Amino acid sequence: MAPGRRDACRVRGAAGTCAAAQAALCKVTAGHRQLVLQLGGSADGPRLREERCRRSAEARELSTGLRHALLAGLRQVPVSPEERQELERLWVLFLSALELFLQDLCRAHHLCQLFSTQGGGGAPLRTGLGGRGPPGRKGSRRGGGPTQPPATPRLEEEIEQVRATLAEMESRANIPLWTVEATQPVETGSTAAPEARAAQWGPRTGHCCRVL
Repeated sequence: MAPGRRDACRVRGAAGTCAAAQAALCKVTAGHRQLVLQLGGSADGPRLREERCRRSAEARELSTGLRHALLAGLRQVPVSPEERQELERLWVLFLSALELFLQDLCRAHHLCQLFSTQGGGGAPLRTGLGGRGPPGRKGSRRGGGPTQPPATPRLEEEIEQVRATLAEMESRANIPLWTVEATQPVETGSTAAPEARAAQWGPRTGHCCRVL
C-alpha cells in the first residue's frame, strides 16, 4: 500500500474509533444523569449511589481513552481537510459531553450533601406523612436527614478528575469553539442531549455540527 493511502487509513481509523468512543461516552453519561436525578427521591439509597459511582467511573475511563485518541489524531499531519475537520468536530463534542458530565457530578455532590443515607437503609426523602412528630419537637427532622452532612470525598475526587481532563483538553488542543456551527435543527420533544444524538449519527452522515 502506498504511504499516502496508509496515512489516510490511519487517520480515518482514528476518527472512527473516536466517534465510537464518543457515542459510548454519551450513552454512559446519559445513564449517569438519570441516576443523579433520583438522588434525594423515593428511589434513593445505597444501591442507587453505588450504581452512580460505577457509571461515573465508566464515564471517566472512556473520557481518558477518548482524550488520548483525539490528541494523538490531532497531532498527526492531516491527510485531508475533511479528516482534520472530523477530528475537530469530535473534540468539540467531547468537550460538551464532559461539561455536562461535570455539571451532573456537581449536582450529585450537592444532593448527597443534602440527603444522607447514613444511619439507615430507608430512602432519605421525607414527605412529613410518616408520623415523625410535629415540627420543632426535639429530635424530629424536617425534610429528612442532616441538613449539611460532610461532602462525599469520592465525589470530590471525581469532580477534580473531570475538571483536570477539561483543562488539559482546552490547553493541549488549540481549537476555537466558535469555528464549529450547528447544521441540524433542534428536534422538539426530544429528551436526548444534542451531543448524544450527534454521536449516534456517526462520523460521516447526519452531522449536528461542522467546522467552519
